[in-house]
Amino acid sequence: MSQQHFEYHLDDFTESGYREIIRSARSNYRFESYGTESDEPHVLWRHDVDFSPHRAARLAEIEADEGVRATYFVLLHSEFYNWLEADVTGRFRQIADLGHDLGLHFDASFYAPYAEQAALAEALDFERSLLERIFGRDVRAFSFHNPDVGDALQFDADEIAGMVNAYGRGTKERYAYCSDSNGYWRFHRLSEFLESGHVFAQVLTHPEWWTPSAMMPRDRVQRAIDGRAAATAAGYDELLARIGRHNAR
Repeated sequence: MSQQHFEYHLDDFTESGYREIIRSARSNYRFESYGTESDEPHVLWRHDVDFSPHRAARLAEIEADEGVRATYFVLLHSEFYNWLEADVTGRFRQIADLGHDLGLHFDASFYAPYAEQAALAEALDFERSLLERIFGRDVRAFSFHNPDVGDALQFDADEIAGMVNAYGRGTKERYAYCSDSNGYWRFHRLSEFLESGHVFAQVLTHPEWWTPSAMMPRDRVQRAIDGRAAATAAGYDELLARIGRHNAR
C-alpha cells in the first residue's frame, strides 16, 4: 500500500465502507434531524451535495436499508449539476421519499458581501422558498457552501430566516464534528470518531467521495464530470431519435 493511499484512507470511501460506517454509527447514536431537542446520544448526519445527486441518491438508499435518516443539503448554484433538471430533481425527490430531510446548501459568494444579517436572511429565505415550491417539503436547515471563502461564518446565529444554521455557534458548541471535505478526513477518521464517546455528533459527508470502489479524490471529481457529460450527450441523441430528426455528425 502506498504512503499516499494510507494517509487518505481511500478504502473508507466505498459503498461497502459507507455501510459499515452507518452500522457503527447506528450502534452508538440515534440519527436525528436538525432542530432536535433530544438529550439522548444522537448524531446529525449531513450531506452537502456539491457534485453528484446520483451518488447522493445511492447513499440515501444505503441509509434507508440500514434504517437511518440524514439531511441532504441541495446547492442551487452548483457548477456540476442543475438542480432544476428533471433527472436531478427526481433524484432529490427519491431521497426525500426514502425518509430523509432536504436542506439548503447556501453559496453566500453568489451574492454581494453581506454587511448585516438581514440581507443574508432575505437571500436565504428566497432560496428556501424555491426549494420548498419545487419539492413540496419543508426546508428547516441550511449549511454554508465553501464556508472558508469570504465572511459567511461571521453569521453564526443558531437560526437565520427560520432555518437552523448548521454552522451556528450553539451547534458548534454542542456537537463534536467530523468532515470528509476534499475526499479525506480533515479532523478525525470517521470510524475512530464514532467510537470516541461523544454524546452529540455532527457528521458531514459529500456523496461524490463515496464510490463503488476506492479512487483518489480528484479522480472522483472527474468521474462526476465525465458522467454528467456522457448523460448530456446521450440525452441529446435520444431526443433527436425520439422526434425523428437527423443527428448530423
